[in-house]
Amino acid sequence: MSLLEEAGWLAPQWRILDAYVQSGRVPQALLVVGKEGVGKTALAEAFSQKLLCRHPGEYACGDCVSCRLYAARTLPDFIRVEPEEAGKIIPVDAIRGLIANLALKPQYSGRRVVLLAPAHQMNIASANSLLKTLEEPDSHTTLLLLTDSPHLLPATILSRCQRMDIPLPERAQALAWLAGKGQGGRAEVLLSLARGAPLKALGLAGEGVIEKRGEYFSAWQDVLRRRAEPSLVAEKWAKFPCETLADWMVSWTMDLIRLGAAPGCPGLDNPDLADRLQAAAQTLNLQALFGYLDRLTAARRMLAGQANRQLLLEELLILWLGMAHGNDKHRLTP
Repeated sequence: MSLLEEAGWLAPQWRILDAYVQSGRVPQALLVVGKEGVGKTALAEAFSQKLLCRHPGEYACGDCVSCRLYAARTLPDFIRVEPEEAGKIIPVDAIRGLIANLALKPQYSGRRVVLLAPAHQMNIASANSLLKTLEEPDSHTTLLLLTDSPHLLPATILSRCQRMDIPLPERAQALAWLAGKGQGGRAEVLLSLARGAPLKALGLAGEGVIEKRGEYFSAWQDVLRRRAEPSLVAEKWAKFPCETLADWMVSWTMDLIRLGAAPGCPGLDNPDLADRLQAAAQTLNLQALFGYLDRLTAARRMLAGQANRQLLLEELLILWLGMAHGNDKHRLTP
């Protein structure tokens, strides 16, 4: 069974895509929007394979020459455009190369599919180069643009694409899917860490993230208790993906706010750390926690730019240290 068949939360979107094929009215440019790890890529790849298949049924047949070449990643009628490295931009040269390929006729099924992901990683020059193709698409080509940040795309791109949103699944459905993948005992924590995205949660399980997060939480607590120097902790933390650390600190702080406002409340992002978070919440000022959360959120945005990551982490840890025992001189302001 394919991932798409297992991921029941994608069924409504798949029915829409299948209806496009059955009616012969496939969009020439489709923007697929959803959180990281919700299944955008799996959906788009299955749709691409079906469009290029010579004998499609509910899904691609898997046996025709197009399907075999697709599986071998050598089908010339399927073009994938993505950054050379994760987090990098899609350069204008990549879009120009795509445009050159689109001048050629499809070789196998009479159709061509372009999968561009993540679409928001195009810079202005890349987006402008793609714009002409979107304005004057050829009848043989379908462009699938994937993104979790549609607000970062130019309005000119958005206006020329048909949009499909993929919502996060219901929590019970996601937990059941993770349990079927052997993650029943850790599913709650993994899904919280992945902000409700099942595929991201499963990926985190394979990376030992729960154990790593526990180590970093202990160091965070050591800073608060004055058992560790912020500068030394920041130096060590800078070697780890800082975006992940910022996300963790945001989730810890949000749980501290919840527990500070309503001790013992359910629905924490970090249920496995509940006891330790509750103990810390009793010593911290609730208003200061809201201010710290604002600073963490701002820092998370800065990490997408050219900020000095170690210095930023050190600042966050110094502010965290200043919150110990309600020390007013380090009180944060929004």
